Amino acid sequence: MRIYTLVENTAKSQPFGSAHGLSFYIEANGRKLLFDMGPDGLFLENAGKLGVHPEEADLAVLSHGHNDHGGGLPLFLEINRKAKVYARKEAFEKHYSGAGKQYRDISLPEGMDTDRFIFTDMVQKIGENLTVFSNVTDQRLVPDSNRVLMKVRGDSMCRDDFRHEQSLIIEENGKLVLIAGCAHRGILNIQERAEQITGRPVDAVVSGFHLCIPRTGEPVAESFICELAGLLKKTKAVYYTCHCTGLAAYEVLKREMGDRIAYLAAGSVLEL
Repeated sequence: MRIYTLVENTAKSQPFGSAHGLSFYIEANGRKLLFDMGPDGLFLENAGKLGVHPEEADLAVLSHGHNDHGGGLPLFLEINRKAKVYARKEAFEKHYSGAGKQYRDISLPEGMDTDRFIFTDMVQKIGENLTVFSNVTDQRLVPDSNRVLMKVRGDSMCRDDFRHEQSLIIEENGKLVLIAGCAHRGILNIQERAEQITGRPVDAVVSGFHLCIPRTGEPVAESFICELAGLLKKTKAVYYTCHCTGLAAYEVLKREMGDRIAYLAAGSVLEL
């Protein structure tokens, strides 16, 4: 399995561009998959520099309905005329970031061809050795950074419940790999749900952990990060994080977890 980081908040080196967002191009089981598309066309620019071709992807998965993960979706639909996009129906509702009366619209672009989308169930097989799931209900170590993420209910704003969030399980050569976007429901809870679905431990996790406040970049409490690191170390998995984890939080995770965790910047190529 090979995972190319097309979009991330930082870049591995020149000439790769960076932006607040996430996109992975994945080669596994003889198929090509795009997981998230970042905020704009950067995923395509960096793909060209890495020598991969999203226009040839067999399918795409959208992790959730925020524009830093799906802003590039209209461009993907334009350049790739065959791939279906697997997403939660709730991803296309309106989403906001903010507090008080200061809200910023972070919804997906409007006006896309819905015939290209397959709206997924809570657990759904989308191909051989590919499963998406969204029914994560545990509340252990859910990051406090979620507090500024909102949705509309009736005539007022309310906290986002992240029904629009889904994750991907890939099995190849006897290994289980969990791919998530921002892990708003808590990476431990998502990992445990993946292991319930598959009946076995996950070997590797690739995900942002949402350990910094959107817009400000301020990390969550260090005590929270240390507690999370301690629990992650008790699992079998190796972790690769990025994006909404934040560099300050990653430094704490790296200090606590050592070689059990690494960071993926735009331009990184991970082989598992």
